[in-house]
Amino acid sequence: MTEIMTPLEHHRFQRYSSSDEITGYLRALTAAAGPYARLESLGRSAHGRELWALVCEDSNGRQAHRRKLRVLMVGSQHGASEAAGCEALLHLARAVLLGDLQSLLDDFEFMLIPNANPDGRERDSNRNGNDININRDFVLLSQPESSALDAAVLRYAPDVVLDAHESASLKRDTLGREGYLTDFEAQFDVASNPAIPAPVRIFQETILLPALINAVESSGLRAQRYIREITSTRQLITHGGLTVRKFRNKAGLRGAITVLLETPMEPGSGTYPTFRNIGVRLEKQWCCMQAFLDVLGALQETLVETLAQVSRLTPQIPLPLNASYVVQADSPQVIIALRRRDTFLLEPITFADHRAVQVHDYLPLPGAYAITAHTGVFASLFARHQIPFEILQEPLVRRVEREILEGGHLADAACEVLDTHTQVTSLPVGSLCVPLTQTTGRLLPLLLDPRSQSSVFRYPSFARLIERQQPLFVGRLTDRD
Repeated sequence: MTEIMTPLEHHRFQRYSSSDEITGYLRALTAAAGPYARLESLGRSAHGRELWALVCEDSNGRQAHRRKLRVLMVGSQHGASEAAGCEALLHLARAVLLGDLQSLLDDFEFMLIPNANPDGRERDSNRNGNDININRDFVLLSQPESSALDAAVLRYAPDVVLDAHESASLKRDTLGREGYLTDFEAQFDVASNPAIPAPVRIFQETILLPALINAVESSGLRAQRYIREITSTRQLITHGGLTVRKFRNKAGLRGAITVLLETPMEPGSGTYPTFRNIGVRLEKQWCCMQAFLDVLGALQETLVETLAQVSRLTPQIPLPLNASYVVQADSPQVIIALRRRDTFLLEPITFADHRAVQVHDYLPLPGAYAITAHTGVFASLFARHQIPFEILQEPLVRRVEREILEGGHLADAACEVLDTHTQVTSLPVGSLCVPLTQTTGRLLPLLLDPRSQSSVFRYPSFARLIERQQPLFVGRLTDRD
């Protein structure tokens, strides 16, 4: 059989694959792979392009004596600005279905979403067709692409998620103005919101991350835990964002062990053997993805047991709403080598090291939440998040705890808590009653509590709903039926 070429190979690495070409390639792979593949629609982008997931599995695999790992892999959330993740996943799909990685189907089920932002790919942009960064939209789910990715996590219930990204080594308008480029080769991070269950946090940080870094370094790439974008030689050094706004943290709260992969992009003005050096960028992503799958195979039993521990957990009380980065007490400074723009030589730069995490704002979990105003707005929000709720058909008398907030025009200031008000009250007909379930118990408080940095009330459209210095219309039901 003639090998099916990726669009990138077809164009001899002289331009990125287009969204239409990606769809055609996925269809061709699905047809050639027969029962081992199916192509499923996740919806459409802001500009109406189909969002596809390629499911690769062998239901008759020889490893029937142990549960297969379900792995969801996402590429190019940031469109053509970070194109290599998509290109590497197209390569992986062929290797798994038709090539030398077919044996992986004995141990894995794959759900591949190579082109998570097709509008951004066509616009040569890191944003979607509505000019939104979808990887900051997993609280509001205002965009079809972020909604589709979030729904895919619920639909496929993966054990592990990989979110593949790239980062420009030259940040022209920030660090570049100071005369430097970054010099990273491969970085990994994990879901880091403080509400992630403790067994998962411990497994990710003490077992999975070190194994990934060692595996990639053994293949010849320098690897490390992700350092948040360096935009100034005077900034604090931290790891990645901690809120639910980002996909990896939202997927982690949905129950998956989640990994961020990031590899570098050289300056677009350089001269390279392939278009924007996509050949080298693809190889780095491909190297990291193979190492990722090797590590998952080696850690499969530990990973499955970790997830089983989480399923056995009773609701933890209290739940941390927030975390922040603070100075590393044992090593308050870190030296990172940056590359000078003028000489291209490496120069060690000393930064303040704030990669320690401090968890705060603990909340005893209620049995449910009640929404007594703006119910249409919140019903729509819950529908997007697939959070179950009940519309009260008759008054309900319950003990309700509400925050009294400052309110005002600025979202963060509006969420300042002045006091907490608790009373037995009659919830009116039409109110929403939202129970904390096994699948929403860690997410719902983060979305609804105004103290949470992940709260919907941190957005102007929701902050303006707050009545100044009055009990909030969102309350916690603190008595039990």
